[in-house]
Amino acid sequence: MLLFLAFFAFADVVVSQVHDINTDPLTQEELNAKIAKLECIVNTLGNQMMQDQLFVEERVRSDGMSGVKKVRLYHEGTSPYFADTHIAQSAIAIHDHANYDRTLGIGEFIGVLNGVEFRTRHNDYKLKQPSTVTKNYHETEDIFLPNVPPEVLHQHTIQDQITEMREWYRAFKEQNITHRDYRPYFKPIICALEGAWTLSKDLEESFPSDRHHLDAKTWADMAEKISYTSYTGSKHNLENFAFLPSKLYSMEGGVPEYAQWNYRVICHPLSFDIPTSFFKLEDDIGHRLATEMDLKRAMNSRAARFKINEFNQERQTIYTLLDRIMYELPGLDNYLANITDITYGLTAMDVNQTGKALNAGFYHRWYQYSEAGAMGDSVNHRGFNDETLWVAMTTQPNIMPLSMNYCPQETCVRETKRVTFAIPLEIIYATPLLMWNPYDVAFYPEDPKTDPRAQGVTANGRNGGLTRETAYNGTNRENYYRTPASFYTSFDVEQDNADTAKGSVGVLDKNGNVQQMAASGPRIITPEIEGVGTIRLRYPIFPVHTDGSTIGRDLAALKEIVVRMNKYQHLLEQGQSVTQPVDADVGFTLGETYQNPPGLHAHEFTVSAADHALLLSGKNITVVTSLALGHTHELKIDYDSSRGFYFYLTCDGMDNCWDGHPHRLIKEF
Repeated sequence: MLLFLAFFAFADVVVSQVHDINTDPLTQEELNAKIAKLECIVNTLGNQMMQDQLFVEERVRSDGMSGVKKVRLYHEGTSPYFADTHIAQSAIAIHDHANYDRTLGIGEFIGVLNGVEFRTRHNDYKLKQPSTVTKNYHETEDIFLPNVPPEVLHQHTIQDQITEMREWYRAFKEQNITHRDYRPYFKPIICALEGAWTLSKDLEESFPSDRHHLDAKTWADMAEKISYTSYTGSKHNLENFAFLPSKLYSMEGGVPEYAQWNYRVICHPLSFDIPTSFFKLEDDIGHRLATEMDLKRAMNSRAARFKINEFNQERQTIYTLLDRIMYELPGLDNYLANITDITYGLTAMDVNQTGKALNAGFYHRWYQYSEAGAMGDSVNHRGFNDETLWVAMTTQPNIMPLSMNYCPQETCVRETKRVTFAIPLEIIYATPLLMWNPYDVAFYPEDPKTDPRAQGVTANGRNGGLTRETAYNGTNRENYYRTPASFYTSFDVEQDNADTAKGSVGVLDKNGNVQQMAASGPRIITPEIEGVGTIRLRYPIFPVHTDGSTIGRDLAALKEIVVRMNKYQHLLEQGQSVTQPVDADVGFTLGETYQNPPGLHAHEFTVSAADHALLLSGKNITVVTSLALGHTHELKIDYDSSRGFYFYLTCDGMDNCWDGHPHRLIKEF
């Protein structure tokens, strides 16, 4: 930057000398030549700076995938695995602020989105979704929270309401819709990390928080503060600093144009239910070893990190449930987004809906062209090799544009795109406790920092004591205690120093009586519910950056083999089992078709030992095949025990595959 300023200062001097013939013997023509040369040098330097930035991003992209790298270090030890990674005491430093009405706690972390590495402030965020009525930049609205089941409200006494509410929680925990159909009242919400190169000149707080904000006046002020703390190894005590890079992205006409990176946490209420059985624990074995935690304890701890696996087996995939989830979340055009991606003269099509153009204004990673590429595939993934990169296009003028010339023939077309990037952070289940208020205590939703009625909740030293003088006088956004404390049998739950909710407090009802209440806001895991136990309500599903490296992928394979050695004995060079293990996967081929289009090809798929046992018992299962000639098939398969062969019942929901594959399946191993 100083080099640029020096050149521009020199240019000003040269130009000024044009007007002072006595101090400059150069002719006008010579001065013009010098200025032109200077402009050429500045443009060259600017272009080199842009190439250097591109190199840095490309290097980060090749080192891993979009995801979380690390949280702040609080623990270390005699071996590397004792130190914090993407897990400290909890995954991505999640914690509870259940005394807030719609606040979820996440600490600081280093993240990567499409090769851009940055460090966040403390990320306590609110249950907000993009605007449903406007395209306004960063406009959000509160997520509608689920109602209380009428069966609870219709009970005659509060104790009866408590008893009935426990049954709804039992049904959710056991996923038993015949006991109580919990699905309208326990609603999954996806919350994602979204990042973009913005054109904001002023410091911008991109998402609301009741507890944290960027503690700086300008972008330069923030850069100076984060530089100071990084240089000295110190930290901002309130954790309100963030490293958010900027970059030079254009030198049009010799004028440098800069973009500023920013991010936010944004949520969306899903339109469908997600069975909790789909969440599979990611075995972060280093943390388990450091804490001597077995898989069962890990599953029920705050350190648990999950993946969504609706297949109940390890297998290759293309379009999955997670893609369906993320495709409901819009980019910065909000829910009114309607953007068709036409690049190189080709329209991006929806992989999941044949013949339908992709709405690129919503987050996606898979798309399809009508024409096959150089490798013969028409199905494509965003990024070169970034399996967790979701992209959405936008028309927002505040997002950095990038352009290129596309010249299919003699005439060139200038294509310009503005995009944002995202990864999933967590799935949260909103529950009836968020709205349940059996004692009908007053709630003042206005800001407690400015509203007198909301301030009255804690006025005159009221701190949630169990006397009329010390009990909270109603509730507000920061003291959201509306659940009868007797709903729980114990408040002995895993704690974090960042947690803010008290176990049980006194709250005055509208008649001035003290009621013993518990916090009603979102929780990671509930306290003990009588006859039900604890229930997890937050499922971190964030990807880890280094898992996308070649080393990370090989380590994942090695970990799988070591932890489940009996299953993979047949893959070991020494001690190899003579026979296949009992729980080995079974491989199949969907036979060749000669139909053209698309041309000669076949597909493969594997079935877990458990699913294979279901087939042999007379049940049918659903699988997705491997990719061939740019497409896959979803098969419902069955086993004919009388004739001893496997076959598909339906292919992509139809009786026959559209490209003519035979019904009979070939068992390979």
